[in-house]
Amino acid sequence: MTQVTVNLTKEQDRVVGIIKSAYGLSSKNKAIQLIIGEAAEGVLERELRPEFVEHVLNLEKHGKFKKYSSFDRFWEEVERA
Repeated sequence: MTQVTVNLTKEQDRVVGIIKSAYGLSSKNKAIQLIIGEAAEGVLERELRPEFVEHVLNLEKHGKFKKYSSFDRFWEEVERA
């Protein structure tokens, strides 16, 4: 495991402490690991769940999508809705 020294502002340290308390973690180290893990989910590319892929393919098969020749035509329809 890699060790890192991190300089935090008072506000950042307080946020880490709040996360530690909110999740009942035993150390700020574990709180920082949790924060990094949550951030990684939003940043790193995730594989789509098979049920979601199946749902999109099913929608595509049954004509739930509409094709537009241009953005202008799309916006015209949006404005009419």
